[in-house]
Amino acid sequence: MYQNPFFAVINHQPASRPPVWMMRQAGRVLPRYRELTKTHPFHFIMANAKLAAEVTLMPIEDMGMDAAILFSDILVIPEALGVKVEWTREGPDFQHLLLGVEHPSSELSFDSSKLVHVADALDEIHRQKSNDTPVIGFCGGPLTCLCYMLRGRDATLQFTDVVRYLYTNPIESRQILEAITSATEWYVNMQAEHGIDAFQIFESFAGVVPAELYNDIVMPFVRRITAAARKHGLPVIFFPKGFGAGLHLLSKQECDYVSIDWQTPLSVARKIVDEDLGLQGNMDPRILFASQDVIEKQLKNYAEFFRENPNFIFNLGHGLHKDTPVENVCFVTNWFKTQ
Repeated sequence: MYQNPFFAVINHQPASRPPVWMMRQAGRVLPRYRELTKTHPFHFIMANAKLAAEVTLMPIEDMGMDAAILFSDILVIPEALGVKVEWTREGPDFQHLLLGVEHPSSELSFDSSKLVHVADALDEIHRQKSNDTPVIGFCGGPLTCLCYMLRGRDATLQFTDVVRYLYTNPIESRQILEAITSATEWYVNMQAEHGIDAFQIFESFAGVVPAELYNDIVMPFVRRITAAARKHGLPVIFFPKGFGAGLHLLSKQECDYVSIDWQTPLSVARKIVDEDLGLQGNMDPRILFASQDVIEKQLKNYAEFFRENPNFIFNLGHGLHKDTPVENVCFVTNWFKTQ
């Protein structure tokens, strides 16, 4: 019998309440993290094992989360493939986009030494954490990494030129996806060897292409990442943001849990997602700016959903916003623990 509800639910064991963690919990919303960033930039914190471990564990200590997620970024794989990323206070800036290159896959070369800091951070997390704190490892989804590598940031979040590239350059697109996936397989293995307890694939831009196109071109690469985690006995959570009705395409081949965005009601997701798969999600992170009475009404719905669907992990439909009131985040974790 697991004491920690995340360990229990992710391993299909009974729990008295849903486990609670939130995407982007390690950072921005935390007062201690904000203080840290006054003297240390994001990339420095991420590359420093002691600081990365400290930030990883802050949500457990300061907000009462049931699981920690590695403090890192999905762009470490593009960086390890040779894509230059400049880290600014406004976010990542890409110095050399691949969209204008004739054969972009030929410019990619995987350098695993650029990921050593992640292994060091995981080792330090294990030195600092208590034994019953689960640690979630993660990567960016293949399509999401492809979008950033070809286009960089897109204010519209539509990545129209990347989607056009997928249609007009299918062979080259698959070669880039192959490079991303091969590097990510190595990355999963490394994280597993350094003690993670579960793995999440963040496919933030799944919704920029039709579900059928994603299933045809990208999904085979997702399955390879999942298979790499499964070799180590790790449960896999897949977050295909914006996938909508495409959720019916998912099976045990892709993941063990599907993280649902706020656009899809959990009741709908439960009807269309394979019954063998658990669900995670999906509260709109913007509701955390509302009064606690409003938030509580939503939490009651999630508690009721868990009673009928015990293979459920509470989370958000996307990441925490940086100016979210921390007291409202703590209200959520405390509410579940006192029911």
